[in-house]
Amino acid sequence: MSEQRQERSEESLRHEYAEVAQNVRHYGNLRFAVLSIFFAVMAGVGFVAFGEGQFNEHAAKVARVGGFFVAAVFWLWEERVSQNFAHYAKVAVELERHLGYTQYTTRPPPSRIFLEGNIAIPRLFFLLLALLWLYAVFAVPFGS
Repeated sequence: MSEQRQERSEESLRHEYAEVAQNVRHYGNLRFAVLSIFFAVMAGVGFVAFGEGQFNEHAAKVARVGGFFVAAVFWLWEERVSQNFAHYAKVAVELERHLGYTQYTTRPPPSRIFLEGNIAIPRLFFLLLALLWLYAVFAVPFGS
């Protein structure tokens, strides 16, 4: 891959770098956009699952099980978006070596509090939500 990049013109590499930087911004922004949609969907599912007297017991059961699956789907989506973000950030670093740029190369490293810094907090968040929905399915009485 490095040999292929060396054969390309600097203008071509700059164009690719600009596209990669746009992809990094896109996936960074997409994480927050998807999170907003997630909260809206969870509010609706939570209202059906726990709304007292608003819906029948069957609808509440389906909503509680659905809440778990909605959380799982959004968790998988977040993982995929994070993978794409990390991929394009690595490509940007590689291109910077050839172009002499330092925008991505000199970024502060992510904190290592959990596993991988940037994704550790969302993973913890979705894990806790999944556990909450499992608890709601099996332990919370209906009408509560």
